[in-house]
Amino acid sequence: MLGISAAIPPLDVYPVPALALIAVYALALLLIWVFAGYPLLMLRFALVHKGIDKNHSFQPFFSILVPTYNEEAVIEQRIQNLRALRYPKDKYEILVVDSGSSDATKSIVQRMCQEDGAPRTKLICEDQRRGKASAINCGSAQAAGDLVLVTDANSRFDANVLAELGPHFEKAEIGGVGGRYVVSNPDNPLPAAEQFYWRLEDVLRTGESALDSACLFQGEISAWRKSIVEADPAMIGEDLDMSIAIRKKGYKVAFEPKAICYEPSPSSFAEQLTQKKRRCLGTIQNIFKHWQYLFVPRDWYRLIIFPSHKGLLMFTPFMFVGIVLGYILIWNPALVLSHIFIMSALFLILLFFYLQFVPRLQRAYDGTPRKKVSLLRLAMYVLFDEYLLLLAWRDFLSRRYSVLWEKIDSTRESVGPVEPYKDVHRKPDR
Repeated sequence: MLGISAAIPPLDVYPVPALALIAVYALALLLIWVFAGYPLLMLRFALVHKGIDKNHSFQPFFSILVPTYNEEAVIEQRIQNLRALRYPKDKYEILVVDSGSSDATKSIVQRMCQEDGAPRTKLICEDQRRGKASAINCGSAQAAGDLVLVTDANSRFDANVLAELGPHFEKAEIGGVGGRYVVSNPDNPLPAAEQFYWRLEDVLRTGESALDSACLFQGEISAWRKSIVEADPAMIGEDLDMSIAIRKKGYKVAFEPKAICYEPSPSSFAEQLTQKKRRCLGTIQNIFKHWQYLFVPRDWYRLIIFPSHKGLLMFTPFMFVGIVLGYILIWNPALVLSHIFIMSALFLILLFFYLQFVPRLQRAYDGTPRKKVSLLRLAMYVLFDEYLLLLAWRDFLSRRYSVLWEKIDSTRESVGPVEPYKDVHRKPDR
């Protein structure tokens, strides 16, 4: 510490704008908190969290909604996957909500609806596309269950999904539950990088769920009480919007890592850009919609969880720009280099501990360790995300966006057979 202090010249030696120096340190600390400090804190909560004591005899009725638009390539396999869930067949239904498909999607679903057997499968048609939120509301209005579970046509569920989600709703304070998203094509270069993002999400949501409430659930596998919230058709990120709405009404959102959803990640740069920019747009839109609620820190969700997980993250490109401008104003090589050295050392120390302990959590989930993360690939991934955030802000401010989802062709390829989740502690209910 004495050596570092000696390397930093006193402020009165050079004409250094003190406010610029303070701002640079403050912005750097915020970036370290977002990218390393907060994940490490949530990892601490995740590692000591023992999960809930599930009562698997509690089997509520689920209405599974599958919004579709021109999904002929995957919809039959998706319905077959949902019919094969290890859950009493009279305790769930499958509602396919089609939004004006022009291909064979509707005819495929109609044929499958006429097949004998359970669970009940029903086709609900909108006359035109109005976005995923509109499709969710349309399906919810005809849902027989008190619990709604929304998923995508190109996803695949582990057979135990409903058996793992259901027990959470025995607790009255739980308003929604999200499952775990797993990239089904991690051998491709771009999806392999995306897989790290979802591993980080697993850590954050596990820790958040233990502390208070998960920041959000994921659109590919999200369940909630139908009576307390509905989707806003004007929102792009309807999953985040409903998560905030659930917490706003006093309920909590839980995270269930054993409820696994498999889905391919985009395998081209252009498709990754389209999907992730839309995700960022939805978050920015939600910040502006709910700012009056989110900026009153009366619980852990608003004080730490949402600001650290989503709020500050949307402003990180401007933080990087602010640091560069601060360096220009300081215009002192010794101070700039000492700042970079100190902050880089602190960040790497936190990142080291984070990467050391993440495999422990993954082994608890899957029973097997995950591959090590390349720091170079991680750095490139962060830079790509910062670029996408700037594009998202540009589109948001210029209102160049639509609630209609943009289909990613490479994610409509078959994911193949889904291996069942192996829980060594219990046998699944049949």
